[in-house]
Amino acid sequence: MQVYLSYTLAPGDVVWPGEPTVEIHQFTSVEKDGYNSYKTLLPNHHGTHYDAPNHFNAAGPKITELPMDYFWFDRVCVLDLPKEPGQGVTREDLEARRQQIGDAQLLLFKTGFARYREEQPRVYEENGPFFYPEACVYLVENFPALRCIGMDFLSIGSPSNKLSPQAHRTLFGCHNGRFVTGIEDMDLRPLYGAQKALKTVIVAPLRLVGVDSSQVTVFGVLED
Repeated sequence: MQVYLSYTLAPGDVVWPGEPTVEIHQFTSVEKDGYNSYKTLLPNHHGTHYDAPNHFNAAGPKITELPMDYFWFDRVCVLDLPKEPGQGVTREDLEARRQQIGDAQLLLFKTGFARYREEQPRVYEENGPFFYPEACVYLVENFPALRCIGMDFLSIGSPSNKLSPQAHRTLFGCHNGRFVTGIEDMDLRPLYGAQKALKTVIVAPLRLVGVDSSQVTVFGVLED
């Protein structure tokens, strides 16, 4: 069974406070021009998007510079880690689940926070879960197979505190030279209550030259 693990993009949707959202304008129409076409303004950190290291690390690779194995994962670990507004992912959370994480290439954090995206979008934007920098240190130091993390909340950081830059920099190679990338604002609702494990995850980025990061469509393949 295949599922989408990314959101569609819509103007005015949730975003880090102060950042722009997508704009969509019809450029031609069947009625006037014989065909439809559209032009879009697409801020690259709106919606489900892939943070490459260059987002916070000037020496880190941009989205088009990452090898393909950062977009195709056959060893996926999904952590059930419930979080409420303003609660962070701690080093202790990860230490308790070290054996479960194991040699995962992709680590997904299923917190249940996606319900706030529609029900209380301002809470989702302004006071969501986040990663403590110490948790990021633990990830880059202890899981050599790990290439990427993904989360069902807005961002690695949160506007509710000042930890976001340090957490991002730690993950993106500024701690010990090793980087772990991140997929933010994922739609993990298809995995809520799912009885089958994720077998494969495929991440399809917009390969925009010169930018740090980009939107992604994420496909999950569940075990038969």
